[in-house]
Amino acid sequence: MNTISQVYRNACREIDLPAAEKQLFMRLLREISVNAVRYKKAWQIKKDFMTLWFVSVGSFRELKDNPYGERIADWIHSHLPFELSEEERRALWE
Repeated sequence: MNTISQVYRNACREIDLPAAEKQLFMRLLREISVNAVRYKKAWQIKKDFMTLWFVSVGSFRELKDNPYGERIADWIHSHLPFELSEEERRALWE
């Protein structure tokens, strides 16, 4: 099983972000991967992913507070191995 950072690193080439935001996004994904090991969570399970996201995203508020937060949320939604409801997708940055 690949780590979340490996999966997203491969697919991240397709997201259209400026270099600084892409670098922050990759750091966020690495933090989620580290937290998955630390908290013994499986990022590919919806409940675990949401827990990992909220544990990790607090350190990356600058991603939410820029014009690319919505683009990142859309991209995440389309690349997860499960579906997010519209409410869950909106909650990613709350």
